[in-house]
Amino acid sequence: MKDPWATLFEAIYRSDTPKHRVEEALSYLDQVEQYFNAGTQIGGRISVKPVLLYYSVLNLAKCLMAVKRQSLDLSHAYHGLSATRTGTRAILGDEIRVRTSTTNVNIFSEVMQILDGRRPTIRNLNVRHLLPQILPAHRLWTYACGKREQFISVAITAVHDPVGRKAWLVLAVDRGELAYLGRSVTSLTTSSGVLGSWQQVHNDNPNVVCIEQIQGVGYNHRPLDCVQSLFATLRPALWSVVTSVYPHRKYYLNVDSTLGPRRLPQWASMYVLFYYLSDLTRYRPVQFDRFLEGKYGPQIESILDECPRQFLYLMASELLEREVAPAALA
Repeated sequence: MKDPWATLFEAIYRSDTPKHRVEEALSYLDQVEQYFNAGTQIGGRISVKPVLLYYSVLNLAKCLMAVKRQSLDLSHAYHGLSATRTGTRAILGDEIRVRTSTTNVNIFSEVMQILDGRRPTIRNLNVRHLLPQILPAHRLWTYACGKREQFISVAITAVHDPVGRKAWLVLAVDRGELAYLGRSVTSLTTSSGVLGSWQQVHNDNPNVVCIEQIQGVGYNHRPLDCVQSLFATLRPALWSVVTSVYPHRKYYLNVDSTLGPRRLPQWASMYVLFYYLSDLTRYRPVQFDRFLEGKYGPQIESILDECPRQFLYLMASELLEREVAPAALA
């Protein structure tokens, strides 16, 4: 995709969404693009980036809500998040509270309902819970805190039995990576949150470990008919990085079992961190500057550089209901 903005505008304009709602969604998308461009093309003035980028992802969330939840009144919507500091300098311990309501529209909660089919089950988490969940800058987090990486790359193959009319997934991981993380095949599936039952299967490459779903998904006519159901058990645990070279997406599993219920979906971890950084920049800019000067500074700078684009393509995939990636390099 050479121009994600033109593609998004066209898709929303030609959707079955009522005209008044289309106009509302396009107005949000126009702001998304302007905030995005301002935040990513700002050069060295990093101190204002978090505010610009948060309002970009916020309006992208509202655009999604306008299309997917047409009955919601977004004119008085709330962020659905709030930040509370725990000390004058202890940023890692700062708390982000997640708000839900039966009467008010809380954007974060509503987007999670749309994308993950459930509302948030946690009420609060700390900044230290968010930093290890940001995939594009994860290695910088390991350098800062001296811990092992918690993401393992995975190759996904869908196979099917044309006689039994059943399809299932096979995951392949590098044996060396698995050993480095100290994970067994069983702990890989349990710690990453992959749903369903899986078993290790033989393959001809001694450097690769393959596991497959024990129970597949049936289909009536074509294997493609069951693709959404097939990936439904894997999708909540799957993380990805969008690239401009083939195969355009790299997939990962997060095996950090220490996070427990505070492990968020990929989009949500970025969204909440953008919210927190924008709050920190607006109300405690001195603390933000000190954060950048500390050992987590390289990770934060990398997040502000890389994550806006990743978030854009994640949400574009949701709006278009297909995987979206940048155009290949010439």
